[in-house]
Amino acid sequence: MNVGWQFVLAGIGTYLIRVSAIALVGQGVAIPAGVERTLRLIAPAVLAAIIANGLILDHGHFNPRASWYLGTAIAVFVVFRFRSAAWAMAAAMLSVWALQRVGMT
Repeated sequence: MNVGWQFVLAGIGTYLIRVSAIALVGQGVAIPAGVERTLRLIAPAVLAAIIANGLILDHGHFNPRASWYLGTAIAVFVVFRFRSAAWAMAAAMLSVWALQRVGMT
């Protein structure tokens, strides 16, 4: 199967899952509090997994880029200190750029 069709089918499947949940809530089906808390954590968990995979692996091999790891640590600090994803991304990008400019890979 063509990769483009895989993306189309995945998009349709994702859309149908979301529409079904909206339809259930619209019909008055109550979602338990525990399920609702779990659903709120799915997107951040998936994003963290994608980022961790991109940081640690490069085409299936360990990625030894120290500047990326320091940039990640700075981003984590900024998020916990200032509660701002935008400032965290800006600080991480700036720190990685600066570290690479001084020769750290």
